[in-house]
Amino acid sequence: MLNRGNAFEAKGDHARAIADFTKAIEITPRNAEAFYRRGLAHRAKREIDQAIMDYTKAIEINPQYAAAYNSRSNAFEAMGELDRAIADHKKAVEISGP
Repeated sequence: MLNRGNAFEAKGDHARAIADFTKAIEITPRNAEAFYRRGLAHRAKREIDQAIMDYTKAIEINPQYAAAYNSRSNAFEAMGELDRAIADHKKAVEISGP
């Protein structure tokens, strides 16, 4: 499901990608990448609140997921929540290292 969701996302078919990522999450609910990827698809559809929820879940599952912090930072910035965006950006940099 995850690979097919990635393929749909690469084609710009965000709705089908979300459906596949959701199925992957149903099968493996602790799959941080599935939440992260679904967040990216939601973000592409400008569904920022849903994207943030998925990035947050990915971070809960894997607190060292720098890409999820970075993407959530971008989503917060798009919402005008600059303090939260900066905090997530700093965390992503901290995790990624120099």
